[in-house]
Amino acid sequence: MRRSSVLVECLVLGPLVFGAPVAAQDQKPEKPTTAVETCAECHSDLMTRRVTHGPTAQEKCLACHAYDEPREHTFVLTAPTEELCVGCHSVQMKTFGHEPVLQGRCVECHDPHGSDYRMMLRADPARELCQRCHTQWSGGEMKFIHGPVAVGACILCHEPHSSWNAKLLVEPVDDLCFGCHSEMAESLKNARHVHDPVLKSCTTCHDAHASNVRYQLRADAPSLCFSCHEDVEKSVETMPVVHGAVTDEGGCLGCHAAHDSEQPKLQKHGQIETCLGCHDKPIEATDGKMLTNMAKLLKDNPDHHGPIREGACTECHQPHGADHPRLLREAYPPEFYAPFSMERYALCFRCHIPDLVTSEHGTGLTGFRDGDRNLHWLHVNREKGRTCRACHEVHASRNPFHIRDSVPFGDRGWALEINYTQTETGGRCAPGCHKPRTYEREPAPLRSPGGEP
Repeated sequence: MRRSSVLVECLVLGPLVFGAPVAAQDQKPEKPTTAVETCAECHSDLMTRRVTHGPTAQEKCLACHAYDEPREHTFVLTAPTEELCVGCHSVQMKTFGHEPVLQGRCVECHDPHGSDYRMMLRADPARELCQRCHTQWSGGEMKFIHGPVAVGACILCHEPHSSWNAKLLVEPVDDLCFGCHSEMAESLKNARHVHDPVLKSCTTCHDAHASNVRYQLRADAPSLCFSCHEDVEKSVETMPVVHGAVTDEGGCLGCHAAHDSEQPKLQKHGQIETCLGCHDKPIEATDGKMLTNMAKLLKDNPDHHGPIREGACTECHQPHGADHPRLLREAYPPEFYAPFSMERYALCFRCHIPDLVTSEHGTGLTGFRDGDRNLHWLHVNREKGRTCRACHEVHASRNPFHIRDSVPFGDRGWALEINYTQTETGGRCAPGCHKPRTYEREPAPLRSPGGEP
């Protein structure tokens, strides 16, 4: 009988007894002389796993193993490892393959005999298997862990063998995210404005596995935002006046929506509502002065400045950083008295024509005139000119033309009352800076001695 057939009988038919042993101890017999037990009798633990490989369950060990040396009870595989599994298990390879699969290292993930886990996996796929190699994606000590990662459901997002998508994703990245975050997909579908990174990939801003920042963001705002919005970062770093809302915790997300919005610039709300979300109380500015409760000011003063009526705070204020106090876009004189120059009034001239204060006479320039004498020119265009703030409240007032009730004067902030009264043909004021004055836009009609015009 040939040696190979003896081995088959030993493994398949059970113990066989060969001839009696020879007398000489140092003489090696040509055939085994002791009982050879079946694989199952020695390796019974391989037969009791919850999930057993087909050849193991059927005791067809020789499908994969062959004796190397019968006396030593050593075995060799019937084919190289990288070829053995695919002899029975065909795997369709796609564009991207898992490295162990590409290298034929199936047994790194699968036990070839049996396992307590489905697919004969070597470890609990929900707790240990993938993390054996991918330790950096386990979440570790991170504060915020993506749900599938937290429960070890890697195959919810990744194919274990190969995929048409990079990172072995089961679908393109955004389709994959929206598979769970369906409310986000619905919001984006109907949104007027969508954040550009959302259109490219969710993973631009979010780590798909774990992060120390809420919502698994890759970094805190505003640092995360600055990675794309370098112009805003430069403004914040170089401008002498910086909006506190940008540098506070949460930064940009206080005013801007992260994904989509009905408002331009991804603002969460209209500008007035957004700004008053913080400016609804006195706020200490960086120079130590207190900013007024703007919500209360606007509520108590119904005559609003045009930009406020139009909901455009940023017509006058930079939202991030500026060269001028109070985040103003252009120069605006902070004093009660100031010499006139075009540059000094650059903010006002963004909307108002310069002739308002540069022309001494004219009937079409302003309603604040006595006949054709321009009273704006009279007050402003001089070496010691009264600045706009001397008479006007720049946000809102109870009086027409945003005329103030009073204006703080001097270092002690004395309330200098204006006492303005509007008339059909002009008005009058009785401020503390000069005696009461009246102005008429049109000359009074001539009257006859009897009183009739």
